[in-house]
Amino acid sequence: MRNQTFKIGDQVLLIDSRGKKYLIRLKDKKGSFHFHRGEIRFLDILGKKEGDIVYTSKGEKVLLFLPTLWEYILKMQRGAQIIYPKDIGQILMLADIFPGAKVLEAGTGSGALTLALLRGVGKKGKVVSFEKRKEFLEIAKKNIERFKKIKKEEWGKLVLKNKDLKEGVGERDFDRAFLDLPEPWELLEQIKKALKPGGILICYLPTVLQIFNLTETIEKKYSKDFYIMGIYEVLQRGWQKAGVSLRPKDRMVGHTGFIIALRRLKS
Repeated sequence: MRNQTFKIGDQVLLIDSRGKKYLIRLKDKKGSFHFHRGEIRFLDILGKKEGDIVYTSKGEKVLLFLPTLWEYILKMQRGAQIIYPKDIGQILMLADIFPGAKVLEAGTGSGALTLALLRGVGKKGKVVSFEKRKEFLEIAKKNIERFKKIKKEEWGKLVLKNKDLKEGVGERDFDRAFLDLPEPWELLEQIKKALKPGGILICYLPTVLQIFNLTETIEKKYSKDFYIMGIYEVLQRGWQKAGVSLRPKDRMVGHTGFIIALRRLKS
């Protein structure tokens, strides 16, 4: 993690006294950020470091940080709906992502999971991501590039393809595969060829019917090719302290999607 001062072009996470977060980009010295608690001049942020404090034109105290990946994903530009951080954490563990892994992803979307995979596989790893909608792929590219500039970790090699996975993968010997698509059962033959025996496939689906169709297809056609490790749903409930009271927050992040984990058999 760097300990440099904020400069032109940087993205900065602002946190006000109520804990609300804002992600801004310092475009130039004359710019400013306006919100209901006043104005913050970019000039007041430039030269400061993470953890510093600035004050708005109305006297509101605001904290300055670089965004974490979790915070960045929730604030970044979206084309397709993102996979939420709470689900990404579970996915990375279920898939056992490791440094040096070769990973296939279909459904790049806005690039949320792609970013987490690139960090997880490290500089010796590789992520090949398919997205058939060009407009989504362009948004994902920008999101990935902007975060990689914020964080200076060593990232894996990324190959983005504006292509439908049904047209063929073009490579084999993947350690892991991820499908964030509405009908993953139509791609099992492609994944069967691309994934190593022992490799892990993760599918992310929003509805029960999709999970049912996927598991039915596996049981009837691919029982010798894939072992179903489990089906999961992740719920996130925050807590808050107010004086001597400690209680759950009124709102929680409930259902966003189901995660199904499968293991490639040696068929």
